[in-house]
Amino acid sequence: MKNSPILQVLLIVFLVGAGIFLYIENKSTVRPEDTKIQSESERGTTDGVNSLYEAEQKKLQKKMDDYTIYNNAVDALDIGACEKIVGNDALKSECTDNVYTAQASKEKNVQICDKIQNTDTKTRCLSGFAYDTAIASGKQSDCDKITGDSDLKNACTKNVVFAQIESASFTGTVDVCASLTGVDKDYCMGRIKKDTDIDLLQKGTSILDMQVCLKIQDTKMKNTCSDTIYITQAMEKQDGTLCAKIVDPARKTTCTAKFVQIADKLALQQARASNNLAMCAKITTQALKTSCTDGILQKQGVANKDTAICAKISDASTKKDCTDAVKLLINQANK
Repeated sequence: MKNSPILQVLLIVFLVGAGIFLYIENKSTVRPEDTKIQSESERGTTDGVNSLYEAEQKKLQKKMDDYTIYNNAVDALDIGACEKIVGNDALKSECTDNVYTAQASKEKNVQICDKIQNTDTKTRCLSGFAYDTAIASGKQSDCDKITGDSDLKNACTKNVVFAQIESASFTGTVDVCASLTGVDKDYCMGRIKKDTDIDLLQKGTSILDMQVCLKIQDTKMKNTCSDTIYITQAMEKQDGTLCAKIVDPARKTTCTAKFVQIADKLALQQARASNNLAMCAKITTQALKTSCTDGILQKQGVANKDTAICAKISDASTKKDCTDAVKLLINQANK
């Protein structure tokens, strides 16, 4: 009986612990219906995210498709193709305007610019024609017809003025530079005021005018001017005889060597085309001559199944290829 208070305490502790255990167990137990509700909720969220993603992807694809139609329409100069752009009137209109712009440029028809709806685009179209007209006429007043594009107008004025002062027949004064500004104006005025040998050299070689070169006092610079013109003309006309007029020995050698190489390449092509070994002898460039001879020998060796012909080839790799090919053909024939 003395121990009964202790037993009561132990009994109380046991009952309290059991209650806590059952409470925790009940909280930690997941009911099937709870799991089902949670899964459905999570699935609903996922479906919503997927739907949003797919919608954005469709929008992006639509934009890409529209721009593909746009680019193809402009490339093909096809106004009708722009009508395939649906749901984006701004892009459709831009497509049409740019097709008209491209057509106007290609056909060199300024009247097509009037079909353009966008004011800025139409202005650029018309300004492009005004620029071309000014450059062709060489009149600064024509540049004033360019509107809405100050950079193009300034470029027009600059190019017209520079064309005038670089002309061998120019006899004007610095007044022609008045419409220019900054470094362009400084260059223009300096170019007119100073007619030194350097200026004449630059002018002569830029416009390829031999008469300008003859005005140069310094002999070396005069020769440089005339040599540059002869080299340029030789290359443009593909006329090697002009190389003989070059004064400087190094420039003359370079010019002559260039035409020798051109002639050698032509001879190589002709020799290979006709399978004519003798024509290879006309080639002066050793590498091309060897290539010509080896190529024809290889062709003949294989065609005649003759390793003796292959043996005459200079290049070891080409010789081996020829010999191997002949042996293969002979083995196939003997089977």
